[in-house]
Amino acid sequence: MQRVAKTVLLALLCGLFSAHLYAKTAAQLKLQVTLDAGVIKVADIWGDAGAKADTVIGPAPPPGRSIAIEAGQLAYIAHLYDVNWRPISGVERTTVERAGRPLTHDEVSEPVRRSLVEAGAPPNVTVELANVAPILVPPLSFPLVSAEAVAYDLAAERFSADLVISTDGMQTQRMRVSGKILQMVTAVVAARRLEPGDVITAADVRAMPVAERRAVGVLASNISEVVGQTPKRTIVAGQPVATADVGPPVMVPKGATVVLLLETPNMSLASQGLALGAGGRDDVIQVMNPISRAVVAARVTGAGRAVVLPGSTPIVPPARATPRNPEVMN
Repeated sequence: MQRVAKTVLLALLCGLFSAHLYAKTAAQLKLQVTLDAGVIKVADIWGDAGAKADTVIGPAPPPGRSIAIEAGQLAYIAHLYDVNWRPISGVERTTVERAGRPLTHDEVSEPVRRSLVEAGAPPNVTVELANVAPILVPPLSFPLVSAEAVAYDLAAERFSADLVISTDGMQTQRMRVSGKILQMVTAVVAARRLEPGDVITAADVRAMPVAERRAVGVLASNISEVVGQTPKRTIVAGQPVATADVGPPVMVPKGATVVLLLETPNMSLASQGLALGAGGRDDVIQVMNPISRAVVAARVTGAGRAVVLPGSTPIVPPARATPRNPEVMN
């Protein structure tokens, strides 16, 4: 009788130990899983998954996509890989999401541009894609992007191509893209709003590629062409600067008093005159002597200063007729 009691006690202790061990090592189901890798492992779904935690269950969803694993599938996977877990309610569910990042515009457009050039398009073209859905790839990947079956019409400024995207951890993706072909030129573009009278500095403009069809007139292509100049009209930020839109800063406003210098081999004479037109450095304007009303052509040399052009013949307007004195007439 004593031996039976010992046996029962031993069995009870073993059962309690086993229950305690089971409770201690039971796997914990993860309800939401976000993956960076291209495969799903047992440990991705359960914590304390056991000896087979690093075993691959299957492929992960594509980047940016998710899948749901229901209770029945979870029970089967747990049984298959010796995971100490069983469904309780029967509605357990795990959502597995794959992280992804969209390809940048340059990652998509540059391979297309290179393929267009190889197909005979001018080397200065760029492409403008039309309604391309975001293409997602693994966040830390360096995808290989290429363009195949390229077709383009330079006259119509249109193209189409098959975009092929491949990288580790995802299946190769293919999609048809289309868009516009733009021929580019280097131009000076206003970095801020420029008004007449502003003296343009290097910080006010930048050189960048612009679509050739945006060119109106001859565009400045080098910043040095416009620095120190002043706009002849308002130029808004982002607008290409045409050479005809800028000129030297006005040093002599119209109607301003001018120090007029007359130089000959034998003398140098300075006087004051009235500017009949505005001018910048080296511009030729007409200046009138306010006393004699003679008008000469003069070259602007600085702020409020001008030199009479050699050989300039003064133009004297006809004197106004003096009205007769009625008293003398009588």
